[in-house]
Amino acid sequence: MAPQTWKSSLWAVFFPSGRRRDVDGLRGLAVLLVMLFHAGWISGGFIGVDIFIVISGYFMGRSAFMQHPFRPERFVLRRLYRLVPALLVMISVVSAAMLWWVLQSDRSDIALNGAYALVYLSNIWASHHVGYFEGQSIAYPFLHTWSLSLEMQFYGVIFLMALLLPLPHHRRMLLYVMLAASFAYSAYAFHTGDHAAYYSLSARLWEFLLGTVIWVLPALPQSRLFAALSYGGAILTLLLCAVFYDLGNACPSLTALVPCVATMLIIMQPQAVSRGFVEPLSPVGVISYSLYLWHWPAIVLAAYLLPFPADNLTMGLVLGGATLAAVLSYVGVERPMLTYENRATSGAARQGVIILIALCAMVAMALAGLSAVSRVH
Repeated sequence: MAPQTWKSSLWAVFFPSGRRRDVDGLRGLAVLLVMLFHAGWISGGFIGVDIFIVISGYFMGRSAFMQHPFRPERFVLRRLYRLVPALLVMISVVSAAMLWWVLQSDRSDIALNGAYALVYLSNIWASHHVGYFEGQSIAYPFLHTWSLSLEMQFYGVIFLMALLLPLPHHRRMLLYVMLAASFAYSAYAFHTGDHAAYYSLSARLWEFLLGTVIWVLPALPQSRLFAALSYGGAILTLLLCAVFYDLGNACPSLTALVPCVATMLIIMQPQAVSRGFVEPLSPVGVISYSLYLWHWPAIVLAAYLLPFPADNLTMGLVLGGATLAAVLSYVGVERPMLTYENRATSGAARQGVIILIALCAMVAMALAGLSAVSRVH
């Protein structure tokens, strides 16, 4: 009986019920592509972020855009319990582990980046400090939080849409207008060579909204053959983009449209027999947020500590350590906080969020103060 109980508990952790296993698998593919890109093993793995963005837009469409009536408190509490605790723990642990021994100038920048990340403005900090694909990015363990800030800012947009526009057809009209305007801005940024647009919500909002618009598009043909071929073709497209894309294809390049549309096709066909290509990655997708949080600080820490550039074996060990940290983060922080939010009374959940926000503010102010006193004049 005990072994079965242990297996059941493990299954519940990594195969939670009530979720689309194919989308979890797609999340798993996305985070693996990002990790392989940051390890230097594939050139186009940055498309994993584009995949994440479309998936986020899809789920926010269900959580807010399609809700009648919209429940704003539930939406806000769910988002904060989902994202904030694991981010707060990661930034606190990494800061405590390395800020006391890095160079003073690095300490100032890293601490300020951490402070911005905790108030979900990391993308704005990054756009004024460092190019994501430039060599000095390896000095900043919190640089990857730019995408989390972008996601939270999108949550704010979709929250306002749902709150201020109770009628569905008004939401749809605004959805199409914003999608077109953002895509046009992204094209303009690409044309003018505005590389800072990589971090910009304005240039990436169309990617989020491609996920949201799935809820109002007509259903795809129900042919089993069409579903199997289009689903398999979309997976193949993502893999080819990951291998053959280079930095010139990163958003705001319009070629970012290709992996985004491929992701849409996958999400829109939950019954396709080809979903078996990604479903085995669903446990990776379940812990993908924690994996994303921890893999980049591990790579940066290795770059600081190792006296030589990491070879493939060393990088594999670094990513293995990051995976262990991610599992601990998911099991010890991320999942318990979501469980608490589900089971707590409304009053207790609100009090918990206030405590979370206060802790974020305290750590952010401490990091901002440390940055100020460490600044080299």
